[in-house]
Amino acid sequence: MNPSDRRGFAVNRSLLLASVALAACGAAVMTPAVVQAQTVAASDSGYADATAAYAAMSAGRPVDAVAPARRAVDASPENLEWRLLLADALTGSGDQAGALAALQPVAGSWDHRVQSRRAEAARQTGDLQQAAEAYGLAAPLAPTAESRAYLARARAQALVQLGRTGEARTALREAHASGVLPGDAPLDFAYAAVGARDDRLAVQAFAAADRAEPLKGAQALDAAYAARRAGQDAEAITWLEQGARTLPAEDLTPQRRHEIGRELQTLEDRWGGTATVSTGPADSTTTLLNNGGDQVTQVGGEVWARVGGDNNGRPVQVFARAWQTLDADTGPTGGDTTQGWVGVRWKPFTETNLSLEASRLIALGDAARDDTMLRAAWSADVGGDLRYDRDSWPSAHVYVDAARLIEDEQTYVVADANIGWTWVASESRRDTVTAGVGVRADYDSLRAEEWAVAAGPRVAWRHWMGGDDLRAPGRYLDVSLGYYVPIGDGPRDEGVVAAVTVGF
Repeated sequence: MNPSDRRGFAVNRSLLLASVALAACGAAVMTPAVVQAQTVAASDSGYADATAAYAAMSAGRPVDAVAPARRAVDASPENLEWRLLLADALTGSGDQAGALAALQPVAGSWDHRVQSRRAEAARQTGDLQQAAEAYGLAAPLAPTAESRAYLARARAQALVQLGRTGEARTALREAHASGVLPGDAPLDFAYAAVGARDDRLAVQAFAAADRAEPLKGAQALDAAYAARRAGQDAEAITWLEQGARTLPAEDLTPQRRHEIGRELQTLEDRWGGTATVSTGPADSTTTLLNNGGDQVTQVGGEVWARVGGDNNGRPVQVFARAWQTLDADTGPTGGDTTQGWVGVRWKPFTETNLSLEASRLIALGDAARDDTMLRAAWSADVGGDLRYDRDSWPSAHVYVDAARLIEDEQTYVVADANIGWTWVASESRRDTVTAGVGVRADYDSLRAEEWAVAAGPRVAWRHWMGGDDLRAPGRYLDVSLGYYVPIGDGPRDEGVVAAVTVGF
């Protein structure tokens, strides 16, 4: 075949491809002969320009390919191959907006090459609406499983960026159910699922990636956090350990190690408790004493067990507690005052430390009572945990506790707020000292003077115990001392408030 015959064959082939592409998108179809007749004057120059553009692209010079590719498209607008060539040249030159504009005349084409290029250009220019649409059109048309998986993930990610998380989640689930995903990149699928807030699907994908090659460092930690959100504690624990052991040394700072260790300790603790000896003038929802303004010394404690898993920071616990008055200026003391409880509590929100409780009071002593209690407690804390990145830091704690005794028709409310500063007090960094001021208010519906408010200085020392090279210490000994002065006329909250608590 001589050169002029080869050129004529190429022109006819390009025109045929153009007519097929136009037919696919619903346009009127012209036969190659008709198209060639209408563009005969431009065909020779279009072919030469296209050849020059292909040569420039092959040589890695997309900038030099733009002008001849544009002339080729102008000479034969129906030639899809040349239009794709122009789009590639513009993309390679960094002109994504130009590439997107070049593809607009064929935006409705059922050709994965058009739609995939259009999607990428739209994403690069910030037109996420068009990108999501084009990714969706391209995915089922793509010729390989790898490209179908990529396009399905990319569509979901564009939908997430548009704020259409529910649609993204549905798209990922459908692609997973049909076998398109996870494809050959399960880790990419996992992150797409995390973005779409489908942590259960993400855990499946992270597990597939982990089987192919063990997850390391930040990837293992991301998998752990997804597993925790999905309520899969065992997987979360495994990946937390895996991530902590493989995180690069420059990223695994002492503070970061402690934060990971606290996550591990929280997930693994299935039971625990506290034991306290305290003295002070005020009643509370856990001691249920009503001794006016008298100083009262008590001992008590609680043991609890988690029912099921951590449930992403929303655990259910059963508990038993007991308190006894050791000494009081007035009223009964000793075994007659022993008050017992058994009950259940639930933390309904992951990020908010609100606890809802229902319990049965059991009179273990003659001066105690049998009743049913409904209780809600909320707290917020800043700087209450150990820190390894600073030697001192600000701290604050707010606590509100309300309880209702059903049979006695009595309501208790206690509110306490403290603000201060915390210092590391030992080389092991397991000891801290906090000094500050506190304000306390309490309400008792059966008192003649229902409300009392007091404020004063407070100091506390805490020693942390337990833990290992990965897990943060979870047991502690806490000693606190304060003195409260009444605000207003009521004297009942005046005096020394001290406590020694062991948490285990």
